[in-house]
Amino acid sequence: MDSVLSCLISDELGPGPIAQDLTSELSNYLNLENGVLLRDYYRAVSLVLEVLELKSGSRIILSPLSPGVYIDVFREKGIIPLFADVDSHTALMNRANIEKYIEQGADALLLFCPLGSVEDMNYYQSLNIPLIEDISENFGAAFNGAKCGSFSKLTLFSMEPDKVLTCGGGAAVFSGDSYLSQQIEALKSSYGNEIFLPDINAALAIVQLKNIEENLQKRERIAEIYQSSLNKTDHKTLSIVDGGENVYFSFPLMLKSGMKEAKSYIMKKNIEPRRAFLRTALEISGNDSALCPVASGLILRTLLMPLYPSLGKKNVEMISKVISTLP
Repeated sequence: MDSVLSCLISDELGPGPIAQDLTSELSNYLNLENGVLLRDYYRAVSLVLEVLELKSGSRIILSPLSPGVYIDVFREKGIIPLFADVDSHTALMNRANIEKYIEQGADALLLFCPLGSVEDMNYYQSLNIPLIEDISENFGAAFNGAKCGSFSKLTLFSMEPDKVLTCGGGAAVFSGDSYLSQQIEALKSSYGNEIFLPDINAALAIVQLKNIEENLQKRERIAEIYQSSLNKTDHKTLSIVDGGENVYFSFPLMLKSGMKEAKSYIMKKNIEPRRAFLRTALEISGNDSALCPVASGLILRTLLMPLYPSLGKKNVEMISKVISTLP
């Protein structure tokens, strides 16, 4: 609050020194060379495609559980999505599908790890294809000690209100590659100030970034309590990949069957669960659910329970009790 108020008093509301400081702090945190902060996620996706020179007719492999904004941008630019169905335990892309598309000449691969999960980045770095990491939901996660976002040519993430790192609205694009960093700088100079993240938003994010590790630890402690309760039921949550250090974006309940009965039960206890996968790329594309049966099943039976650092002991205990008695 002090950070935002100081920004208001200084009358530095547009893009300026605070946004520059946030860019520098994020570069250090993610171990990347340089980046740019933007007002919206849509523009961030567009910028990534421009930097990689992906144009009409280019084909990109992605998870059907990726955000629907990708399909919005792909339609505008004539990009062809190639959906790789997911694993039922991790909600991460099926490797056989990925390799099939690479053999068929895909131009790039988008890695979106949902709900704080982490992929085996050794595998993805071994693929002979440009890799884009979207760490919107696993910001702060790591694989074998290295931060997610530091393994690819280009990294982007949303900073909307429901994300681990939020500034109330905005997005970022970063790169650890010198040539691509220069491309980002060149494109920045061609844009007007109105597309860049204002200082007032950056002020909110920069304070969160300073406390990110503490907040992630609080999330993890709450998740451990929830997990203990979930073990008393027949339901599951996401499995963790060897070497992965997940973050707890939320706490997903992968229900044994459809979510209607469970959601009704939870709401009777004055808790508001929400669907884990909303406006997914698969749904926005209009493709038949039979194209990706595993992802389609997860969309229909995965709920998120409230999980955030300031939840409070009383609320955590109440939610934990409800989880342990789920029908």
